[in-house]
Amino acid sequence: MTVYKVFYDLLADLAELFDSEQKSGGHDAALALRTISAKSHTPLPPSHQILSETIQTALSINPHPICEKIKTVLPYIDWHWSGLSDGRIPPEIANNMATAELIGPDGMIFCEKVRVGLFVQSPNLNYVARNHAAEESMIILGGRCYWQKQGEKAQLHETGAIIHHPSNIPHASVTKDDPIIAAWRWTGDIGYDKFHLTG
Repeated sequence: MTVYKVFYDLLADLAELFDSEQKSGGHDAALALRTISAKSHTPLPPSHQILSETIQTALSINPHPICEKIKTVLPYIDWHWSGLSDGRIPPEIANNMATAELIGPDGMIFCEKVRVGLFVQSPNLNYVARNHAAEESMIILGGRCYWQKQGEKAQLHETGAIIHHPSNIPHASVTKDDPIIAAWRWTGDIGYDKFHLTG
């Protein structure tokens, strides 16, 4: 099996995860992933590798079964610091997180209407409150993290947890001794111009 086949199989597996949300945005993300994974498997663009040790650690902490495919294609996944190009997220936070947009307007594979990717947060990091116009879901694939949404007490989430953020709801995530790796999707108004750090 070629690494490209594994990558597209990973997209199909992510579709199953987002369908399991039972939300319209999750179904939209799943449909986009299935549409792409059903096409011919083309070579992937060049990748950037950052926070490699943190990513490997997160993938080994109570890993979701999908983590085996992520490990296989890891050298081909295009990771970036999570700071946004205009520095809206301070470097002391941004440089301890990594994001890979697998499909989307800026993704490894172009998709106009949704963004789906992977996210890694290093240990002992407070990713302070933020909000965005996009509806978002995060599915923890490895590690553990405290998550807080507006007006709610922070809750510990581990592998398999689905964390949903409606449009413009402030939310924050805090890791302790362990990192996390999560799958994420944005649907609705997915422009990064609607992202604001509020914490």
